[in-house]
Amino acid sequence: MIASLALAAAVVASPAPGKTPSDLLTPVSEPRFATALLNCYVKNDGHLTACTVQDESPNDLGVGQAALSMASQFQVDLLGPDGKSRAGSYMQIPVKIRIR
Repeated sequence: MIASLALAAAVVASPAPGKTPSDLLTPVSEPRFATALLNCYVKNDGHLTACTVQDESPNDLGVGQAALSMASQFQVDLLGPDGKSRAGSYMQIPVKIRIR
């Protein structure tokens, strides 16, 4: 019985005919990315609201709409690099989505 289990494991574990182990590790294609640029109002707690899509690429995948649906979960630091509060202002938010 042990021999039959070892044989079954060897059959399952063998690579596909004509494929070397290094071929199995090569990715089929490089990952693709889609981007969207949102313009959003920063609330007093750092959350974003009133977002609109300023740009998206590629424009036929609905990336802008996907970014809009996630924007309510984003939160930004209230202090900008200049030390001023971002609350009550609009800012551009880049969103990058990996496509499989």
